[in-house]
Amino acid sequence: MGTKGRGSRLLEERILAIAIELVVFTVRHIYYILISKFSYEAGHRFYKKVVYRVGKLRRLHPWLHARIVDRTRIVIEPPEPTGIEIWCEKDFIGIIRDIAMRFGASIVLLHGFPSLSALRDALERARRRGKLIVLYIGDFDPSGLLIDRVSERETGIPIRRIALTWEQIQRYRLPSVPVNRRDSRAKEYIRRYGDRCWEIEAMPPDLLRRILERELRRLVPREVLERRERKLQARRLVEGVLAGLAARLEAEAVELLEAGWSEAEIVHSFESKLSRLLAW
Repeated sequence: MGTKGRGSRLLEERILAIAIELVVFTVRHIYYILISKFSYEAGHRFYKKVVYRVGKLRRLHPWLHARIVDRTRIVIEPPEPTGIEIWCEKDFIGIIRDIAMRFGASIVLLHGFPSLSALRDALERARRRGKLIVLYIGDFDPSGLLIDRVSERETGIPIRRIALTWEQIQRYRLPSVPVNRRDSRAKEYIRRYGDRCWEIEAMPPDLLRRILERELRRLVPREVLERRERKLQARRLVEGVLAGLAARLEAEAVELLEAGWSEAEIVHSFESKLSRLLAW
């Protein structure tokens, strides 16, 4: 084994040793422990190496999945979800949230390539709901074009890019920026699309909202939306009644405690009242 191979093996051994000591941690925790304890040179290059080695170790040692947390990804789930998720490469929550919530679609903010933790969480949501359909919104650039493809390959969950697409770029004549030639994927991209790329921010927000709503209407039948709205309306009504009832019970509990009642007596009294109410 060469020097490079021995160095990689040693790094993996040190990562495993740290992981065994910690109950829950992030990859960045591992990175900082390594540079402080073993004098690795801090920087983006070493951090990428740690990310790669941790990913490799997670595939070899499944027990690591339960210990590594990913706090960089945000998942916003609606009440009564319909099994549809909108994955965004960048923060478009403020622009699409009302539409997503209306159709019962969750929003997943990725901030770039999703981690293994984020993908495992997606698989768990798919298992829990019985299905998962993902609509993807991201840049049209060397890295952005791979995020949805890699995620689909890793999870087996169908992922459909709804923005940006080449057809949208041509149709709406969206403004472009130069390709980052330092991106390792730039060469193949330039061969296919040229030396310009497009960020999702180039699409006007109103246009993005229209595209998303059209896709959601196609996926969610009207009767499902109507049934979901009735359930949400019923939930709001019940929550309002329960909130008022809780306030009354709390005030009565204070009076009874001041009158010298024990907690057990108060609970029994409330249970009797609620039983008569529910019987009615």
